Amino acid sequence: MRRFSVILIILALSGYSITLANAYAPQYSGEKTNTELHWKNPVIPISFSNSLIRQNSNIKAESDILGAIKRSLETWENVADIKFEVFWTDKQTVSASGNSGDGISLVTIAPTSENLLMFSKDSDQVSARTRVFFNKRGLISEADIVLNPYQQFSTDGSIGTFDFESTLTHEIGHLLGLEHSNVFGSTMHENNGKNGIFNLPAFDSRTLAETDISAIRAIYGKSDSLNCCSVIEGKLTLPNGKTAKNFQVWLEDSETGKVIAQAITNADGFYQLKGISNGKFQLFAQELLNTKNTVSAENLGNVEILESKPLQVNKKLDGISKAFDLRYIGFNGQLSELAVPLNGGKSYVVYLGAKKLNLKNARIGFNSPFLNIVPNTTVEHDFGENLSVISFEVRVDGKIPFGEYSIFVESDKKVKEYITGSLVVEPFVNQWSNFVLSED
Repeated sequence: MRRFSVILIILALSGYSITLANAYAPQYSGEKTNTELHWKNPVIPISFSNSLIRQNSNIKAESDILGAIKRSLETWENVADIKFEVFWTDKQTVSASGNSGDGISLVTIAPTSENLLMFSKDSDQVSARTRVFFNKRGLISEADIVLNPYQQFSTDGSIGTFDFESTLTHEIGHLLGLEHSNVFGSTMHENNGKNGIFNLPAFDSRTLAETDISAIRAIYGKSDSLNCCSVIEGKLTLPNGKTAKNFQVWLEDSETGKVIAQAITNADGFYQLKGISNGKFQLFAQELLNTKNTVSAENLGNVEILESKPLQVNKKLDGISKAFDLRYIGFNGQLSELAVPLNGGKSYVVYLGAKKLNLKNARIGFNSPFLNIVPNTTVEHDFGENLSVISFEVRVDGKIPFGEYSIFVESDKKVKEYITGSLVVEPFVNQWSNFVLSED
């Protein structure tokens, strides 16, 4: 994963990573196939190396490793029809890359030569890697997780360390067959901050986002969940008739504005949003960052899921050209590509960073009625010539449901761009609020 050094005052960020034996992407068995990676048996064996519980400099003393492992596995078990069979072993080294492994799905932090080799090019940038082995039918036979032996982990939020539970929960998602998400606040988002980013512990990824839940249920289902699981699928095209490839498509709850599911269009402009429960939603699309990134975000309209069968939504985009690039969100004077954690019933100052944007004529907004900008709190900041930065105070209604919420910027020419799921309302306390709002 890349290290984000564009912003002048950003703290060090590190990314999760995944490598697959003989494959192109973590969710599919090949670049041009629809064969999803998954375990055939819902009871999944996983072996934890004793290197995780032996005294070593990579894990802070008195960390609750056993508790974190238990909670991390239960986080996934509670939302999908899977069960982990846990073993402990003296084995320390993961299987070497290739067409097949040794059949043992190992979680380790031991500084053996093979484990260290997985971080040879980015030892200071990646918190962990997962190596997945599977056959032509996409059936996973083994998935090995290495927590970076060059880094230190903790479970108490110690500044400068990675949160062990957040890191493991993300990597377990890869072990199960999930790819990275473009929703900032999701557990499966590719970026992972150390404790201390925004002057807060990095506990966000301990709990799953709605997009993580819909993604895992799309693979394994959830038998005791009502109205699960439906699919919205379709094809996006541009005004010139070409397919809209590499577009993020996401679903938000019509009542709350919470992000529910997301997908990326393939080379044919096709997308699938899976694992969705019944309800009323709004559908959105925008071109991914780091692509041509020339088309404005669009609201594709309202959709309603009434029963568990696919809903077809094909759209020809308006294709309005965009003139700015919204990339960063932040807090406490810092900008990053990490979600900002908030608590209901409080007020916070949030930062946004964009390229080529005239902030004086821009409108900032949300799709949620539970989020509002306090009037006359907008302030411009100097982060250098190549970046426009603005801060503003956000009021969070005390009745807002836990979840991930998007923020958008709209120019005076109606060009709009979102940072999807970049505001996370969660039970973990963010004490840096301006004040507590009245309960009236």
